[in-house]
Amino acid sequence: MAVISKTKYEASEAEIGELFSFHKMGNAVDIAALGNGEFNAAYKVTCDDGASYALKIAPPAGAKVLSYEKNMMEAEVFWYSQMHEKTDILCPEVYVADFSEEIIKSSCFIMEMMPGGPLWEMGLSAEEYEAVQRQKICMLTKIHRITNDGYGYIQTGLKSSWYEALKDMAVRLVDDCRGLGRETPDGERFVRLIDKHRKLLETVPCRMVNFDLWDSNVLYNPESGKICWIDPERGFWGDPVADFITLGSGQKAPLSAKQKELDIYNDMAAEKIFLTGETEIRYALAVCYLALIEEVERYVRYEPDNPTYIRNTVDSREMYDMAFGIL
Repeated sequence: MAVISKTKYEASEAEIGELFSFHKMGNAVDIAALGNGEFNAAYKVTCDDGASYALKIAPPAGAKVLSYEKNMMEAEVFWYSQMHEKTDILCPEVYVADFSEEIIKSSCFIMEMMPGGPLWEMGLSAEEYEAVQRQKICMLTKIHRITNDGYGYIQTGLKSSWYEALKDMAVRLVDDCRGLGRETPDGERFVRLIDKHRKLLETVPCRMVNFDLWDSNVLYNPESGKICWIDPERGFWGDPVADFITLGSGQKAPLSAKQKELDIYNDMAAEKIFLTGETEIRYALAVCYLALIEEVERYVRYEPDNPTYIRNTVDSREMYDMAFGIL
């Protein structure tokens, strides 16, 4: 069942055809909706020469989005470029980035159409899935070698420490929530906990963090057994421990439940991450941040009777409870 979202741009075939013609990508002859994403719109566009491309379009100008989601498409193109320039991670090449909003009235880009299908629908055996998880962890070790001087989202402005960046990220979401006429006592508690652990957060290294490497953002090629990374739009510069949220037992489990994933990571990583009291705290704060995102985004994305609104409500509560128990 398709997810009904308030943020997706509905492009006409005429708009898409004009975009491809203007950028000399070919004459679009077949256009089909692509993927089950809940924020951007995506299309598979086949041209008259037989070549197929993926077109991704940001939410329209009037759509309500969270503060960090503004200009996020430009950030996504940046993260793709980082992976292509500094790693050998398999991910699509971006052929055209058009942020002019002249033809399609929102930011968009045309990228390589990659083979394979979403990991979650491939029906993998336990052994195949285990191999895929190792590939995912290997990808994370590669992006975590990419360093920077500033922390946070490039689209909202970088900070000089992870403490400053995480607090700014959290406060923005709390403010977004209030702007929607809602209160978030859990979000306010999270901000206080960031202050409580300031000294620890000021020592965190600055690395490329994806924070969204769920199975829905991974394509699997059954012929090669290789995976392809898509949709790095929610990346930031910050704490590499945060990327363990999508591994193993998921976002509702503490880092201590992911020793197997830590061991695999440390077998491949240049800079290892060990299970300590400090990494548990850093991880729990990252879980709080994801909980706050899920709590607030339901108000701008979905109606209260939407299954995903309900999912976000349950998920955020369980994440907060687990993380607060550690913090």
